[in-house]
Amino acid sequence: MRQYVSKNTTYYKNFKSLLEDAAARYGSKIAVTTYDRKGHAKEKSYADIQRDALDFARALYVHELAGRHVAIVGENSYEWLVAYLGITAAGSTAVCIDIEHTDAIVLEMIRQAGASAVVVSEVMADLCAGLIDEDGDVRQLIVIGQAGAGGTSMEEFMESDNDSARQWQAGYTPDSSDIASIVYTSGTTSTAKPVMLSHQAILYNAADSLTLLDSRDRVFNSLPLFHTYGLTCGVLCAFIRGLNICISCDMKRMLQEMTLFRPGMLVAVPLIVEIIDKLYWSLFDKLDKKGKIQKIIKLEGAVRKPGSLIGADVSEAVRGTALENLDIILSGGAYLSAAVATELYHFGVTVLQGYGITECSPSISCNRNEDFSADSVGVILPGYEVKFEDDEILVRGYSLMSGYFGAPELTRESFTPDGWFCTGDLGYLDKKGHLHITGRKKNLIVMKNGKKVAAEEMENELSKMPLVKEVLVYGALSGNSADDVKIAAAVYPDPVKTEKMSSYEILEKLQDYVDEMNKKLPLYKQVQMVNLQEKGFEHTSAHKIKRNLI
Repeated sequence: MRQYVSKNTTYYKNFKSLLEDAAARYGSKIAVTTYDRKGHAKEKSYADIQRDALDFARALYVHELAGRHVAIVGENSYEWLVAYLGITAAGSTAVCIDIEHTDAIVLEMIRQAGASAVVVSEVMADLCAGLIDEDGDVRQLIVIGQAGAGGTSMEEFMESDNDSARQWQAGYTPDSSDIASIVYTSGTTSTAKPVMLSHQAILYNAADSLTLLDSRDRVFNSLPLFHTYGLTCGVLCAFIRGLNICISCDMKRMLQEMTLFRPGMLVAVPLIVEIIDKLYWSLFDKLDKKGKIQKIIKLEGAVRKPGSLIGADVSEAVRGTALENLDIILSGGAYLSAAVATELYHFGVTVLQGYGITECSPSISCNRNEDFSADSVGVILPGYEVKFEDDEILVRGYSLMSGYFGAPELTRESFTPDGWFCTGDLGYLDKKGHLHITGRKKNLIVMKNGKKVAAEEMENELSKMPLVKEVLVYGALSGNSADDVKIAAAVYPDPVKTEKMSSYEILEKLQDYVDEMNKKLPLYKQVQMVNLQEKGFEHTSAHKIKRNLI
């Protein structure tokens, strides 16, 4: 297995040290760019971020909130980031709330995490205002924007200061083992769990990721900050290297923001990567070059030199667009089709898939720029080691969670007696040391004869059919016992490609494809039932299908 030199990185034991060192090293350099609805840019330097975050930290001390749990409830914004960095620098714990849950679940998460204060956007303020009137622990509502009844604006809150607060913040440093964040998982089959992550776990994980990756000066983060992937990989990695990160504040405006920012690197989930791929094809179509591009891709594939013949046509198509400077995409959070990654490689974009989960801060593995494969999730980060038990991936290392908040029994169940964390994911390492994910342990379909089938394996195969928009494979009961099942596929057809087809015609085409696929599979793996979905599946905020609803 070839050895590669580690990339430049810096390790920090706490967020206050990160803020201070980044400001000292990068100072007036632009750190964060955001855009408002009119496309106006707001740019903040590394010095600005340090000042604003430490001002917020001092205000927490003045209001006797230092060391307590403070929830952040809102959309992506510069203020969201300032609150997070201020909370962690003050030695408090930032409770990152996934606002894509229902109102009831959002409120329950805040209560469950024992928050003493809530930093909330104007959009979510009315929902959270009622928490102040309860008998619970919440005693302060800090509103990003115009504050209503019962709340204090973030600007007004940060004006609070006194000499003792300044002295405390100047001399105080959080311990590396202190809990910096409580982040809720976005599970597809179970209730979200509150994961406790220390300063060292998060910051060392970001630093470890950078040992594998080259960066670009301008990075676009399309992901929500309340997820570890969006925060650690999409922001903190950039801070360590002194890059300019653009935080997307509205998915509906993402392409507009990208066009204004013109990033060289994009941090995304597969859904976004697929949108980028489709954007390329729409640009080719505008130039009436779609057919030509398809022929060149086939030729490049035949000679095994992606991008060698297509460069001039791609450059012409993307000039002046969101894709003009893009040449790296970091993809994670779910499985990305190898076909999409390969296609983008022809267009001059290297897609580096990674793998991680919230409990691991989150990254476990990532592809290198100079050593990547479209069908793997890369090599293991230096801070982790992995092993396999019955194909399940077990992880051990210094970036693991400190446990689930308020759930010691659940924490114990998640670890082996000798300290290995059970990911619940199935996979293997190939001869090059690349990790491959084959499915979820909970999603295994166990047959009556003892055979086991990974649902994701079948879904990946079925998703190759042009008519398929989304697919979910499951075990449908066919007898009296729980293991007497047959493999079934629920398919949501692509509404554009099937616009003029009847349900019968769609099902007939799907069945023809399934019949051909089944010929290549052993009997126990064959799909025996296909159902059409009239609308798309419900998804988590990480864009994974909610399997428990099928």
